[in-house]
Amino acid sequence: MLCIFETRGFNPPEALIFQDGLVVEKCPACGRAIEVDSFKESRAWIGSQGAKWPDVCCSLGKLVLHERVIDILTGEGLTGFKAHPATIEQIKSKKLAAQPTPQYYIIEIQGGVDIDLEELDDDGGSICPICFYRNPRDDSPYRWSPKRLVPKLETWDGSDFVRLRNLRNARKFCSKRFIDLACQHRWTNFIFGESLPGVGLWEKPPKGGLSYLDPEWFEKLTERVKAKHPDLFQTASS
Repeated sequence: MLCIFETRGFNPPEALIFQDGLVVEKCPACGRAIEVDSFKESRAWIGSQGAKWPDVCCSLGKLVLHERVIDILTGEGLTGFKAHPATIEQIKSKKLAAQPTPQYYIIEIQGGVDIDLEELDDDGGSICPICFYRNPRDDSPYRWSPKRLVPKLETWDGSDFVRLRNLRNARKFCSKRFIDLACQHRWTNFIFGESLPGVGLWEKPPKGGLSYLDPEWFEKLTERVKAKHPDLFQTASS
């Protein structure tokens, strides 16, 4: 099952900031400068806060995972990613510097899925046919964030990690298998959400939020999605 939720880590107190080389290309159709991921050189500077190494960390838009997470993903046979080792050059936190330094990996997402472009907004806009950059109307209430991202499951390639094929978007998405592993192994620092506004999963959720460490996260999440977006279920059952 594809769980179309953004997979990322959050910032301090356990923050790792990674930088890797970026290649900038110009789209021949719309002329927009497009950053292309490059994983040839990845290095990190560790902030002054933090007392333990998290399983996922903030990474300037990149998904960066601890070696223990990579070991489990590989052992469980999850698909749709390639792990690139990152070099940690500086550790400012005295507590972290006193501990063995783990290996972190920047994740290159290789799987893909299309989304329903009609669900992005209610008032038009366009998508570049070459680079798939979304260009909403200037007065659109969804100018900075789409209404919701709804996958077209018939286009999913079956990978556990996917990017959007028909919309340029920095978000990374995962299958239910990955969140189940995060629950089972009590992984720290993840956020899963929010592709559907108002629905998300946290390790330590805010008031009224849901935790992915709850073994019943999927059932509770399903009920919340049904309450907030009942039309999606009506479409699916019709």
